[in-house]
Amino acid sequence: MTVPSLVAIPCLASLALYLLAWMLVVPRLLARRRAAVGPVDLPGLTILKPLCGLDEDLATNLASFLDLDHEPLQIVFGVADPLDPALAIVRRLVRSRPGLDVAIVVGRTTAAPSPKIALLEALLPHARHPVVLLSDSNVRLEGSEPAAILPLFADPTVGMVYQPVVARGERTVAAAIENLHYTEFAAFLTIGIHALVRQHTVNGKGMWLRRAALDTIDGFATVRDSGADDYELGRQVQAAGWGLVPAAMPVGVVQRDWSWRSLLSRSLRHAGLRLRICPLAYPLELLVNPVAWAVPLACLPGWQRFALGAIVVKLCLELSATRLLRGASLAPRFVAVALLKDVVMFACWFVALFQRTACWRDRTYRLLPGGRIEALPTPLPATVPALETAA
Repeated sequence: MTVPSLVAIPCLASLALYLLAWMLVVPRLLARRRAAVGPVDLPGLTILKPLCGLDEDLATNLASFLDLDHEPLQIVFGVADPLDPALAIVRRLVRSRPGLDVAIVVGRTTAAPSPKIALLEALLPHARHPVVLLSDSNVRLEGSEPAAILPLFADPTVGMVYQPVVARGERTVAAAIENLHYTEFAAFLTIGIHALVRQHTVNGKGMWLRRAALDTIDGFATVRDSGADDYELGRQVQAAGWGLVPAAMPVGVVQRDWSWRSLLSRSLRHAGLRLRICPLAYPLELLVNPVAWAVPLACLPGWQRFALGAIVVKLCLELSATRLLRGASLAPRFVAVALLKDVVMFACWFVALFQRTACWRDRTYRLLPGGRIEALPTPLPATVPALETAA
């Protein structure tokens, strides 16, 4: 067998697998558009919102939660540092909307390696409703999402509902790469993998938990050192006997002006975690990236048409699925970025095989087996959380 054939075979296999995923995902997305939610009594909802710094469009993102039309609704914001600039934005937004059930917590209860989990542990004791939504600061919620998600908890055995994640708003090439990759992995492939093998791939951007299920697994205590706390929480909820349900409606994140440094840092961190969480499945990621196999074939005499055909087919499949997931077509100037994205992620896949540390929120962490993390040199100290504002 020739060297070109050794590349063409995985290229064809990858393209076939991507096509299969497309055939499973797209009908579900179209069915979601036609689905209607009947009248149902919805449970109370508490949203836990850990914040750190000035994320892009932070005020607009937070306002989308404060303006939700759902009762009863409680929102608990939290920052670890009283000097965090996000705190001023939260205070201003809350003051402009008097009468809302809002709490603001300043401080972190533990010195957990994961700063987000340390903050969530400070927020959870203030949650009063039976369903808890964990939501990052770059998430923008649609007003219809509670009405679409909460009815799934009518089944008393459901402990968690998680949403596929789509990323929008790109203005730079690096942001476009990140948004396309995020939408492909956290939405398109998440839906496809569940449809194909019933495997749950939980992402923390839209993770709704029954409080009773969270209490069953001792809250966040067991994921303090997890770099993929969302995946681990889902695994533990399921292991405790509760059901996991993938939601049909995606949740959106806004990422606009990313730098190449931010892109590579996050991509390498996520790849390193995936490698350590499931090392046997990590090689399979190469089989959902046909462009990475087609590019070297395009450089070989006699294989250009084959390579070009594979690239065009993959691009059409991805852009059509992305259009349905994000609700809008990709800007023409970023179409070629979809191909660049596959090459960049292919390179990150290999680099992650050799990295031992990763950067997150300006700190360095050692990556450990099972997706655990260890802060270097030491975790941030614990503080006494203060409840600044409560309705």
